Amino acid sequence: MLAAREQIANRVAELAKRRGTTVFQTVNDILEQAVRVEEMGLSLEEVVDKRDALEKARKLGFAFTIERLLYEVVDLADHRAKDDVSEIWLDAGRWYGKYFASRSKDGIREFREAMELLSFGTYEFELRENRDGVISIACVGERFTSAYSGLFSVFIEGVLEAFGYRTVDREVSKSIIRLRFEKPR
Repeated sequence: MLAAREQIANRVAELAKRRGTTVFQTVNDILEQAVRVEEMGLSLEEVVDKRDALEKARKLGFAFTIERLLYEVVDLADHRAKDDVSEIWLDAGRWYGKYFASRSKDGIREFREAMELLSFGTYEFELRENRDGVISIACVGERFTSAYSGLFSVFIEGVLEAFGYRTVDREVSKSIIRLRFEKPR
């Protein structure tokens, strides 16, 4: 016998109806998955949040790939067609900037969240906006190659350009990106 708040019990009953199963089976399925998650050393909230993050990333057009292959292909492309590849990354940044700007009044926050999704533990990304409207971005990826750092910084510049910012300071090297942006007055 389990006890639950009436609202939750009603939602479980509705879920069982949609699934075409009994409330008993639905509750057992839910509890089984909850125990499984806990045995993995995770919490249900963490699992749901990560699943939500993956779905958001998919909807944004992000693709998960083998990191080493990505960096090597980027290096090769940069070596063979530097200007063309830079333009592709800049255009992609502009497109994503317009996309985030059109989605909400706080498109910069949405961009920050997307970059946190994209990093998925492979690098650190920090975006800070001060009271004067100056945006500082720091990105550290210990496995970034010089070419990848350079092209990723161009992507970020394209995003901020779409929000009406211009780059005022740029420090890019292997594994480290530091950018500062201002809105023209």
